[in-house]
Amino acid sequence: MNNVFYLKALDKIKDKKLAEAILFLDKAIEEEPNNPIYFSERGVCYLNLDQTGRALEDMNQSVKLDPDYSYRYASRAFVKDRMGDIEGGIADYEIAVKLDPEDAIAHNNLGMLQEKLGYKKASERSFKKADTLADENPNSLPNIEKETEGNDKVNNSLPPIQSITEDKKDSFGSVLKRIFTDSKTRKDFWKFIKNGFKIK
Repeated sequence: MNNVFYLKALDKIKDKKLAEAILFLDKAIEEEPNNPIYFSERGVCYLNLDQTGRALEDMNQSVKLDPDYSYRYASRAFVKDRMGDIEGGIADYEIAVKLDPEDAIAHNNLGMLQEKLGYKKASERSFKKADTLADENPNSLPNIEKETEGNDKVNNSLPPIQSITEDKKDSFGSVLKRIFTDSKTRKDFWKFIKNGFKIK
């Protein structure tokens, strides 16, 4: 049975009422303290509220509870990058791509952080791997999750941060369908990913 507090939190996140979402996630965690999804979702909320310290604490707990899932490390890497811990972000992305070598986004993001530190050859390798994966398997591009109760992971949502902050004219389902079926949309999506989830 789904955790009622978690479902209420998702509604608040959808409405961008993040402080209220956190209160419901607090209650969900009280009921199920070993569920990494709740910590991850709360961490994303904290990050969007610029409470990076709390976001990192939640991502650390999420990794601790689910250490074999690449998304946990990629999410924490994103937070570390926001906090200026580039080396820590690189270390987490390296674990993420080791756990899921087919994750084009993690390879790309690893390359961006390597580039920030001037690791030119390493970043070129990461970008090349990301581009190869994207060309060979376009379905690997949205390798980002919408999690459900019971610790199931479904790769059908936008990345953390953007899922909350970006206003969308289309439903995500329609966009995702075009990513899979329309080459222009897929290329635009990959360009968006390569730009660090920024619209340019």
